[in-house]
Amino acid sequence: DGKTIASGSHDQTVRLWEIDGDRYSDCRSFKTLQGYSNSMFAVVWSPDGTTIASSSGDRLVRLWNPDTGKCLKTLQGHTHWIWGLAWSPDGTTLASGSDDCTVRLWNATTGQGLATLQGHTAWVWTVAWSPDSQILASAAGDLNIRLWDIRQGKCLKILQGNDNWVGSLAWSPDGKTLVSASQDRTIRLWDSTTGECLNVLQGHENSVKSVAWSPDGTTLASGSQDRTIRLWDSATGKCLKVLQGHSDTLRGVMWSPDGQIIASCSHDRTIRLWDSATGECLKILEGHTSQVWSVSWRPVCSNVSENRDFVLASSSADETIKLWNINTGECLKTLRADRPYEGMNITKVTGITEAQKATLEVLGAIEN
Repeated sequence: DGKTIASGSHDQTVRLWEIDGDRYSDCRSFKTLQGYSNSMFAVVWSPDGTTIASSSGDRLVRLWNPDTGKCLKTLQGHTHWIWGLAWSPDGTTLASGSDDCTVRLWNATTGQGLATLQGHTAWVWTVAWSPDSQILASAAGDLNIRLWDIRQGKCLKILQGNDNWVGSLAWSPDGKTLVSASQDRTIRLWDSTTGECLNVLQGHENSVKSVAWSPDGTTLASGSQDRTIRLWDSATGKCLKVLQGHSDTLRGVMWSPDGQIIASCSHDRTIRLWDSATGECLKILEGHTSQVWSVSWRPVCSNVSENRDFVLASSSADETIKLWNINTGECLKTLRADRPYEGMNITKVTGITEAQKATLEVLGAIEN
């Protein structure tokens, strides 16, 4: 009857829209059909280096044993994609941020949900803990950065100033400064006590997707949709170097525990390792078959054997987490979550169309 429009989106939904006569501006979405995505958006190591946490498009946080590759726990509660994920420095709590506009806190040992922090009015893209594990920062599509008192579950401050949403947050090692990276092409440094914006770093030619502090707190690394990494003097705001090599959007940057190497990941499906002093590209890690969303270094801990100190984890839209030996560039292990119909044999199944069969195979079914 020409009164309904269906639209399909990258967010894995189909929306049905009702048209009010000839007034197309008054279209109303009356139904949303939620699809399935197992893309691994974020990956983080526990502070003791024994566990990996991941967030994904299937609305779950997963805890993994990196040695066996087995999923230890699944944490359920979010109602939409989970983008942001951070482990508290004291190792007790996980924080996750989602398209459902909430931040959730989880007991990292039991997987039990501890609290739901509400206040953002749009998707929560990123979360970051202060070094003392007492304050959590979150940033969302509502252009606000919120600082939360974890003990009381209250919002302490709202930081405002960006002209577009913030996609990455990082605390300085001393906890005095919070840095944010935004779609408005800027990097902002904030006084974590007063909420004052201390400096605005400009130079990227497109949105800034990721930012990270060097372990000594003297330098910032930022990755952008302009395909470059920039290194900045955190005190003066001066750009020190521009690293080029990726052929698509930079999604994540992270310093190695000793500060000598910067790992970056990109929509070009690769991970690059850079000498932080010279800016030279040391290695290109290849193996993912889709966009690489995040990277995380295994912490250097006394209870982790020396030959495993420098392991890098990466997460991708190809639904996998990969662990890399950065000395050799070898992929040590690939972690993949089971899909809804993982391993189901549909070889002799009748009465379904080719389209239905293809859908089942995407969801893990097999045909011999």
